Amino acid sequence: MQLADAEVGRLTRGMKDSGAHVHMMAGRRTRVDSLRERPDRRPAGAGVIRNPLLRSRDGRRFLIAQSMDAIGGGLALVALPWMVLDAGGSRALAGAAYLMGTVPYVLLGLPAGHTGDRRSRRRVLIAGSVVQAAFAVVLPLTVAFGRAPGRLPIALIFAAGMGVTAGRVYVDAAAFGAISRLVGSGLFVEGQAALSLVWSLGFLVGPALGGLLIGTVGAVDALWVQVAGFAVAAAVFSTIATDLGPDPRAAPPVAGESGLHLIARDRVLRRLTLVGMAWNLVVNLFYSLIVVYARIELHSGGPATGRLLGVGGVVGLVGGLGAPVARRRFGPSVAMRAALVANAVAAAGLALTRDVVSATVAFGVLEGTAILFITMLIGERQERATAEQQSRVGITGRMSALAAASAGALLASAMVTRISPVAVFQIGAVATAAVALVALFALRPEPSRQTL
Repeated sequence: MQLADAEVGRLTRGMKDSGAHVHMMAGRRTRVDSLRERPDRRPAGAGVIRNPLLRSRDGRRFLIAQSMDAIGGGLALVALPWMVLDAGGSRALAGAAYLMGTVPYVLLGLPAGHTGDRRSRRRVLIAGSVVQAAFAVVLPLTVAFGRAPGRLPIALIFAAGMGVTAGRVYVDAAAFGAISRLVGSGLFVEGQAALSLVWSLGFLVGPALGGLLIGTVGAVDALWVQVAGFAVAAAVFSTIATDLGPDPRAAPPVAGESGLHLIARDRVLRRLTLVGMAWNLVVNLFYSLIVVYARIELHSGGPATGRLLGVGGVVGLVGGLGAPVARRRFGPSVAMRAALVANAVAAAGLALTRDVVSATVAFGVLEGTAILFITMLIGERQERATAEQQSRVGITGRMSALAAASAGALLASAMVTRISPVAVFQIGAVATAAVALVALFALRPEPSRQTL
């Protein structure tokens, strides 16, 4: 970017020397007029809300709908593993419950990305939210019709959870392209930071609310709140008036040109994706067992476990908000590598702690640095994709990350049958440090190209 800035400076001086600065001033006046007409496109500064998604009515509606969705997902983080344990499932099965939120991405990511770049994204957002509500209501309805919560088939718990995530895959695929249309491709990192903010809020409110509801009405009845959140999300998505794409004038996606093909032929996208996959593999040794670890090793009840996850949501919120600032201040390469190093330190702290308070602090730092890293990674990835590739590149990146997360969850579930959750966390801490070390070299900027 420094080379680019220098080139702009030389061109500007040449234009001034030739008298072309008159045309530059006219262009500036045109831009000022345009910004007055479209305040949602003004750069951040005094007198405007800083984040581009918050400057428009439809941007705010998009964030509200996503927050409802995230609250439902955060609630399920506590409720579903709790239901597996209540139904007589083992620690390994409770840890494997994390797979409910990852496996559908691996199976449906490619077709969802193609749909998001080919069909009306607004309709995909609405339909995906409706599907989530339909599957979320299965378990509470089963209990309402007479089945005891402790006698729910574990297979039904898994099926309902995966059905919810299947709807979420299509919502996510459409969301990548929708953000680009709402804020413009040049502000994708800022837009993604706002989305990470509402996700963090959801994963703050959701687990805390889930823990509270488990202690009062039980895990199954807590899912009624999840159903309501998905229904509200569908209703709010339906009120968005902005054309979220894809552009009907653009050529449809080439048959067979999936997100995997798009990522494979771009060197920077390949590096970002591979580092993201490695990190997701090792960090999910922690995420998949955090509820089991809290309940069994720390002897934590539902409310305390909800608070632990809720603190993670708060610090994750800070990490998401800080991503654009860190990117501008240090550059994406330095900021992403620093986040991974700090994440490895937090993983070591979580593996070594033996009380709820210390575990809450360590998990908060782990989550904050995770959201900081992932927000910048997503932003760098999407900025390299064209407007016609947003859904495919975005959901394929997420699919790849969650495939690695699924592998990490399966590995954790297998390991916990042989060793304690504490031992699994200690192995995870060493592996997280190894990934951070590799990333110090893999995410270095290339001197000859404007990358990372």
